[in-house]
Amino acid sequence: MSDNLEKLVKVGVVPLVLWSLGMLWLIPTLLLSVISRFRSYPKAGRSGRTVLLTGAKMTKCLQLARMFQAAGDRVIVAETPLYRWCGTRFSNAISKFYIISDIEGQGEGYCEDLIALAERENVDLFVPVATPKSAYFDALAKPGFPKNTEVFHFDLDLVDILDDKHRFIGIAKAFGLSVPESHLFENKQELLRFDFNSDKRYVLKKIAYDPVYRLDLRTLPHAGWQDRVMALPIDSDNRWVLQEFIEGDEVCTHTTSRWGELNLYICSASSPFQVNYEMLHLPKVKEWVRSFVKSLGATGQISFDFILKENGTVIPIECNPRTHSAITLLHDHKRAIAAYRKSERSTDYFEPGKNSGHTYWWYHELYRLLTCRNLSSAKMLIIRMFTGKEAVFQWYDPWPFWFNNHISIPYQIIKKFRKGALWTRIDFNIGKIIVPGGD
Repeated sequence: MSDNLEKLVKVGVVPLVLWSLGMLWLIPTLLLSVISRFRSYPKAGRSGRTVLLTGAKMTKCLQLARMFQAAGDRVIVAETPLYRWCGTRFSNAISKFYIISDIEGQGEGYCEDLIALAERENVDLFVPVATPKSAYFDALAKPGFPKNTEVFHFDLDLVDILDDKHRFIGIAKAFGLSVPESHLFENKQELLRFDFNSDKRYVLKKIAYDPVYRLDLRTLPHAGWQDRVMALPIDSDNRWVLQEFIEGDEVCTHTTSRWGELNLYICSASSPFQVNYEMLHLPKVKEWVRSFVKSLGATGQISFDFILKENGTVIPIECNPRTHSAITLLHDHKRAIAAYRKSERSTDYFEPGKNSGHTYWWYHELYRLLTCRNLSSAKMLIIRMFTGKEAVFQWYDPWPFWFNNHISIPYQIIKKFRKGALWTRIDFNIGKIIVPGGD
């Protein structure tokens, strides 16, 4: 099938299927929205605080919004134009929704809109639910926020270091922590001359986040690796890192830190495309994280990806200075939102409770179920769907699930198609379609 024909099939079939399923969900959603009116909600603004969140398209933003609202906070949410129909916009947890400028050029419009919004709404706390791209600009805007607004985000220089796969490994090594071997490349010739005459294997990663290249984890050297390198955009503006490949299990963590104190921690199994989360209790991983944030001594959200070797050694492979989707495991632990508040004691510590179970996204599991090829896999998927927590859906807050999956995603597909843009997959977790070169 040609690229154009495949594109037409995707664009024609996917929105139609989602809209059709959306019509099936519409009546129960309407009924639940009526029933939910009789639920006793905490009064918005009861605490006297106003909280601003970004990244409304993503489930993690919705999770934080529900937690802040349950604590009595007034929640304001902002998003860029393409995601105007995102589910969070229609949540019972939201007081106001704003559309702000896209990040273009130097990001002036985006930064100015955030600062103006904080001033207009007298925001007490700004928690950016950032994409890899927006994390930088959220930090860039930080000094311009009103003095009465706390920005729960690292400073720009620190975001730059942590988001750089090579520099992050360097700072972890300087803290005396276990790290993999790492080599930075700014041109293809240097990489082609690299000495692979050892028993080690390596993974090649682009320093800047890329939703397509990040899934290509073939280890080097391999047959024809030189041709692969020549086809990659490697230069001083597109730096790549060659990282030692470590055998073992991959896990991820989400943490909030206030001046180096670990006050919220989540750990789950991970993979390059992870849409299932369940709390893991791994003392060595927690100790690595605790040591790192203590040495860092800063305030913000920070996520890590690790490989656990057979001998128990914890090896970091990536750091992301932003919210992790694993925060959906706090769906039954609303008090954990205290980790984001300056007024709370820094000694408070939160992690998912015993009843948190596991979280998943309904349409990801449905796709797996429809495409699995054996009965045992199908049975496992069905059990997962009936025993876990769908990350977006709440009976007392039903509209986010309907809008996110059946309006926002088809809207994005049609908009991208009209611009002639290709897309590679749908990620219902982050509420967007993935395109080459996206964030």
